[in-house]
Amino acid sequence: MNSTNRGLNRAFILLVGLVLLAIGAGAVAIASVPTVTAGYNSTAPDVSANISALLVSTPLAQTGSSWLWLVLIVVFVVAIVLLLMFILRQGNGHTRTLISEPATENGQTQVHAAVAEQLLQEALAGRPELVSSHVSTYRVRGEAVLKVSVTCRRGVSPADVQRLVDERLASLDALLGVELPALLQISGGFRTKVNSATRLG
Repeated sequence: MNSTNRGLNRAFILLVGLVLLAIGAGAVAIASVPTVTAGYNSTAPDVSANISALLVSTPLAQTGSSWLWLVLIVVFVVAIVLLLMFILRQGNGHTRTLISEPATENGQTQVHAAVAEQLLQEALAGRPELVSSHVSTYRVRGEAVLKVSVTCRRGVSPADVQRLVDERLASLDALLGVELPALLQISGGFRTKVNSATRLG
């Protein structure tokens, strides 16, 4: 749950993986397959000569260098900037503010996300149905959403766990005076498959 599109993430990882796989497979083939090695040794000098001729035929003013190097540098810079943007956006879905009421003449009311996270965590801690639980807060389309991840014990019904968490969420809503959007992720257990339930207001 962050601001980066999941499909783009997977497509980018797949593309990088395929490129690295192709490079690795090519290097292994050149080093271990005699016919590929012979073909590489016979074509490499011609390829190198063609690249050198191309660089010579594309001079940049009076610098003596090819303008293709400048294009290559720009491509690398753009790629680095895009990668940095991608890296910096990871995890930006987290938020520290759960509730922020509009400011009035009497001031402004804000509720820290840690308040709800700790209250809900304590309410779920020690429950015999659960092996573990974790609560975090994300901002989705400008709205704070609680993400509750729980791991069931073997044989525990996901429906029972969902009712348990819903009850704790209802108690938290009553305490804070507002119904909080929430995403419930249930996993673990012999009879339990990964399950998710969403309560978005």
